[in-house]
Amino acid sequence: MDIPALFRERTGLDLREFTGAAVTAEIPISDELVNRTIAGRLADHPHVTGIRVQAQDGDTCDVQVVPRARILPPIRIVARIERQPQLPEHPVLLLRWSMPAAGALAMFAAPALSFFKAMPPGIQMDRDHIAVDIQQLLTARGLGDALTFVRRLEVHTRAGGFVARVDLAI
Repeated sequence: MDIPALFRERTGLDLREFTGAAVTAEIPISDELVNRTIAGRLADHPHVTGIRVQAQDGDTCDVQVVPRARILPPIRIVARIERQPQLPEHPVLLLRWSMPAAGALAMFAAPALSFFKAMPPGIQMDRDHIAVDIQQLLTARGLGDALTFVRRLEVHTRAGGFVARVDLAI
């Protein structure tokens, strides 16, 4: 999507006329929105019937994964934000996940978590890390140009949702 062209089409103004403008925003993203989005993408998933995310204070969230195989109970995963994106050079949000209460169940749960290997473009799992490539995610949704205006992006959590803090500049 050509954001400057879209802006010009909708407003009749050229973004270049605003060169030097800067905006800082804090965008709340509720657990409900995250879970509704995930549910829409999981409709026909072969290994998982549901994923429920619950953000906590301190850049941590609980994730409950309900496997389609009825012999496995729901799996609780804790994900913690480990590194923020460094734009524009490294637009990747890095999470570390664990299963703190799984004990011996972790041995059986690991194969069930193999569905993480088939994540959408922009999300990759490697052992106990999940890398979220913001550039790839936006590009896959036709918003690749948007990141050219972002100078800083941080994602944090608080009870009930996520907060995206962003600095934009033209």
